[in-house]
Amino acid sequence: MRKKEEGSEDDHEDQVDLVGNIIPILYEVLGEDQSDNSRKVRLAQIRAAIGVALYKHFPSLVVSEALGVHRDSITQYKKKHSKNLREWRGYDDTFLIVQCTLDSAIDIETTKTNIEILSRRILKLVQTRHKLEKTISKNGVL
Repeated sequence: MRKKEEGSEDDHEDQVDLVGNIIPILYEVLGEDQSDNSRKVRLAQIRAAIGVALYKHFPSLVVSEALGVHRDSITQYKKKHSKNLREWRGYDDTFLIVQCTLDSAIDIETTKTNIEILSRRILKLVQTRHKLEKTISKNGVL
């Protein structure tokens, strides 16, 4: 999925929903509780790794809303990422796990969203077809 900086309000909300569906998957894979907003080192590493990994696919406002952090936090995560990879024990492994899991999760969630969109379109087309068939039979055409 390409990162979108601009777009309609619907695009933004769709992206926040998509990211909101992905984040619990990442926490689950890492074996941590997403609802724990403490400053424990492990949880701070996870939030930073998720923030940086998601930013590669989504705008920072979307990432910050979905993660429940201030937009400036995403900027700090990005700014400190290289140093964290080198010096923050455990961060490199956490980031690698997040990055690998994220690629799969985005594919899965995007596919689910596409299926929902196609299902709605199919339903609308079937309804239109029935209307047309009803009109044709009512008017005796064909």
